[in-house]
Amino acid sequence: MIVYPTSTFSASPIWMAPIEPIWQMLPVSEASHPGWKRPDLGVSDRLFIGAVVNLPKDQREWGVIQWLADVYQTSRPTLYAIGTKTKTGLLSHCSQPSVPAPLKPGAVDKRLQKTVALTRNRMLRTALTLLFPGGVSERSAEDCLQAAFDEGRSPAFMSGLIHEAGQRAGEILQSVDHSPLGRVVQARDELFVGRDPILLMVEPHSLTITGLYAPADREAETWGCVLLFTQDRRVQIQGLAEDNCIPYAASCKLAQLDAAIQKDVWHPMEEVRKVIRDVEREALRKMEALQKLEKRLRKRWEEADFAEFVKVDEQMNDLLAQSHRLRYLRSCLWDAVELVDWRSGEIRDRPINQWWAEETLKEMKRLPHLRIQKLVERLKDLIPEMLTFLDGIAQPLADWQVQAAKHFQDRAWATGFQASVARLWRLEHALRNGQGQFRKAALEAEQWLALWIEADPQTQELAEKLLSLLESTVRTSSAAETINSVLRPYLDRRREGTDLVSRQLFLNLFVLWFNMHKFERGPRKGKSPYELAGIDLGTDDWLTLLGYPPD
Repeated sequence: MIVYPTSTFSASPIWMAPIEPIWQMLPVSEASHPGWKRPDLGVSDRLFIGAVVNLPKDQREWGVIQWLADVYQTSRPTLYAIGTKTKTGLLSHCSQPSVPAPLKPGAVDKRLQKTVALTRNRMLRTALTLLFPGGVSERSAEDCLQAAFDEGRSPAFMSGLIHEAGQRAGEILQSVDHSPLGRVVQARDELFVGRDPILLMVEPHSLTITGLYAPADREAETWGCVLLFTQDRRVQIQGLAEDNCIPYAASCKLAQLDAAIQKDVWHPMEEVRKVIRDVEREALRKMEALQKLEKRLRKRWEEADFAEFVKVDEQMNDLLAQSHRLRYLRSCLWDAVELVDWRSGEIRDRPINQWWAEETLKEMKRLPHLRIQKLVERLKDLIPEMLTFLDGIAQPLADWQVQAAKHFQDRAWATGFQASVARLWRLEHALRNGQGQFRKAALEAEQWLALWIEADPQTQELAEKLLSLLESTVRTSSAAETINSVLRPYLDRRREGTDLVSRQLFLNLFVLWFNMHKFERGPRKGKSPYELAGIDLGTDDWLTLLGYPPD
């Protein structure tokens, strides 16, 4: 299953040379319209953006939209919005306006008559849409319905609707067959509402939520039940991507689940960064103490103060040296948990990364600071499970290498082709994460790969298989963090669901809506999580599935 689209391979990809000279010839921005959110973008700028954005995709060069975003210091959605307004404005201006026929004396203009009948289903669908994706609270929904239909509904009615729809959503979710996902790695995480936990299970590639529960606690027994519930929904758990939460390990034993554990690589690295920051702050406090001692020595020389000055100066320099060394070792540790080397395109294997991580920890161990020593002890236990993803990709990669060797008949050519594909994947992955400094390298890597696959469909098929294999490797639990970031605002706007039952019913509605809603941007644009997972419920409208079809 390919979620992120692979690069568009072309035989001769050329950068859009005329674009920048045209942009440089544009006149200075004119006076802006009062309704424009970006007054610094004049008419000429907007027409230029509209012309580029509205080019057919097969004629628009790769990276031109990001180039526009960098030039005008704006976001990609803003550029697309300007392009849409430019296109619709030109079409409406070019089309002949229709002149309405004059009304006869005494006739009523049908356009002024109410053409939409307010039925029960329309009211319920609107109320639930205000909930998802609107995020409107029950009391605010009453005002919205009153303004839309001149008929409001009380918070008690809204609460009853949420309970009724939540029970139906729970029954639907319980009957969903997740077997089309196949054997997958599940990401899991916890979210807290006050002190009450919410436990989450999600499939990372399609972002399908396979479980979202509001229990009374987050103990190992509770997490064990969540794992069993997830398997009851026919989810084949091959592995788990998680952070370093204590109950996780015991929950697998209680659920008798034999799955590979992939510890999230971001959280330990963030802990190293915090230690570096704390050591630097300690050095800054030493520097402030040095400044006070220096002022005292200038006023009156004392041997004791001078000895203290020398001692504090040595301590400060030592702390700065340790923080500088730890910062370098953190970059080495990041390199040890990478899947592909962005410089050479080498796909790492477990022994090399394990050795590199252990040597890095040995160097960290030489730093005497107490915080660093404790950090090393924790990392020693985490490193083996931080590299689990390399075990998962080993056999599929070996099978792909056999196919590549048969095609190229030369081991050196096969190795070079593998490195070209893997390097392109790594650089594009960096671009998706906002690392713009890799843009030029990614374009060069795409051009190199285009030379490999020129007029050779079998080579292109091999490249797409390797890209899909690399993309399916789960290295972090960021998918669960993504769901948490979407769910958190909805929970913050709702303070009515204080008991666990009403909160679980609300979560049932959220899961059904999220799994069936279509993504509006990004590589998954135009598809829902269920569509990406291959799960068909007979309709793509979650409200119809709940029993509230449109009129």
